[in-house]
Amino acid sequence: MTHMEIKALEHRTATVWTEGYDGESHYTEVLKALAPALFILAVAAALMVAII
Repeated sequence: MTHMEIKALEHRTATVWTEGYDGESHYTEVLKALAPALFILAVAAALMVAII
């Protein structure tokens, strides 16, 4: 990389994020996304307890 290319990269403006946070909490969507993993962990824990 040449000196001119490095200078061009240093002075390049950052890309602006056009989508903003909508100000709402999305707890239900997060729980829906985590439900399968939590179910698998609960089943695995139950099987481990059953083995003991």
